[in-house]
Amino acid sequence: MAFTDLLSSFWGMISSLSFLHTTILLLTLSSISLLALALHRLYLSPLSPVPGPRLAALTWLYEFYYDIVLGGQYTFKIIRLHAQYGPIIRINPSEIHIGDPDFYAEVYASGTRRREKWRFFTKQFGADDSALSTVDHELHRTRRAAVAPFFSTQSVRRLQPVVEERVDALLHRLRGTRGVVDLMYPFSAFTNDVIEEYSFARSHHLIEAPDFGREVTDTMLTGTHYGKWIQHIEVVLKAINALPESVSAALVPGWAGFLAMKRDIRAQIGEIKETENTERWQFDVDHPTVFHEMLGSKVLPAEEKTVGRLAQEGQILVQGGTLTTSWTLAVATFHLLERPETLGKLRDALFAAMPDPAEVVPLAELEGIAYLRAVVKESLRLGFGTSGRLARVAPDETLVYTDKKTGRRYEIPPGVPVGMTTYKTVTDERLFPDPFGFHPERWLGEGEEQRLEKYFTVFGGGSRVCLGMALAQAELFLMLAKMFRVWGGEGDRREGDVGVVKLFETTVRDCEMAADYFIPIPWKGTKGIRAVFEVLE
Repeated sequence: MAFTDLLSSFWGMISSLSFLHTTILLLTLSSISLLALALHRLYLSPLSPVPGPRLAALTWLYEFYYDIVLGGQYTFKIIRLHAQYGPIIRINPSEIHIGDPDFYAEVYASGTRRREKWRFFTKQFGADDSALSTVDHELHRTRRAAVAPFFSTQSVRRLQPVVEERVDALLHRLRGTRGVVDLMYPFSAFTNDVIEEYSFARSHHLIEAPDFGREVTDTMLTGTHYGKWIQHIEVVLKAINALPESVSAALVPGWAGFLAMKRDIRAQIGEIKETENTERWQFDVDHPTVFHEMLGSKVLPAEEKTVGRLAQEGQILVQGGTLTTSWTLAVATFHLLERPETLGKLRDALFAAMPDPAEVVPLAELEGIAYLRAVVKESLRLGFGTSGRLARVAPDETLVYTDKKTGRRYEIPPGVPVGMTTYKTVTDERLFPDPFGFHPERWLGEGEEQRLEKYFTVFGGGSRVCLGMALAQAELFLMLAKMFRVWGGEGDRREGDVGVVKLFETTVRDCEMAADYFIPIPWKGTKGIRAVFEVLE
């Protein structure tokens, strides 16, 4: 008998039953299906030998509880699970998490070894056509190749004047700032101006805005919280997008600002695209931009250059380029002001290397100032970059992990998502003693920088390493160097100083991660990393 005949007979049987009997039959079939699924996940899945809580292996609700109900807490739970079960654990029905920092190069391989992203991870960004959210290895290579040269160390150094102009603008603005300042806002204004200038050769000049463009930063921070919901219940985003924009803007907190940002980015890319094949293409801007690079790329086919797709790239660039580096700058400033001895050592190095604070110092020379470089590294370590786990899929190979303590060997089949978490790695006290303390000196011992570099995973790794790594570091070097060359801390006033920066009712708790929403979020009661800028008369 053909399958269609069997199906027809089955539905004929159901239609002949009473409503009650039909309900009982369907409930029975559902129960059998759920039981079969449970048996497969717990005992028959190739992941079943991997240790971990049975509930996590059985249902996604385990992760949902920690990420949605408790609010961005699964990263901390995963760390506790590693302490309980060992270096390899199963954290949901489909995914494995590795807690051994020495396995990083296997998970995030580079070169010709294919590594793909996992849809469960990428959907949180709501930008499926961006390079960040691209699952397929080859498509990601194409998209990244079109713009990667623009973000190389050499390209960033050539565009130092673009970054430095915004550094100088913020330092000038801070001279006229009175009262208490939440550092996240001026630093976000700076990083937002830089990434927009870098991308479009124009920006909204948030540095000059009376409140440093507070609404822009708040909108982006609100958006990060929606990511977890979209990850677990993607229909939420589809439902919001299905509403008229006027309705969604009124109903969803922060959505109006997000829509305005998307419209603005799309308009700016559209303006650049309109100059293609015209004289304005070369003369409409005073320096190269990311989107001139992409639109002029011979690597990208025409269908990859639509305004709609490039607008998604712009959205990710602006959001990512604003929040992570500004948070790191705020964290760095707190720790330097809170540790006068450390600030004193940094200022000694800066005064020696920069006798004239008004003189332009090339980035390569700033990067050569050992203590400044150590401060930048330590700031990035405690800023965490992206705080959540980054899952990767090896589609063509079996990964093999051996537990160093037990000697047990685990074979991870092709196609299984495997993740590791930067927060766990850079706070591992075996690698970084006093892991939550700010100690630039840890990077200065003979051979220490090279040894620790292997575990310095704040920019990710492999073929998907953070595209903006060189730009973020340039912003940190330039801002910290120029700021603390002319601004002192309490007890550290030197000839030629503009003024003194003092912390205001801020503790270390205000710059520690209390929730993971892809980026680190501090505790709910925080009033921010606050400071006062006192100009010397």
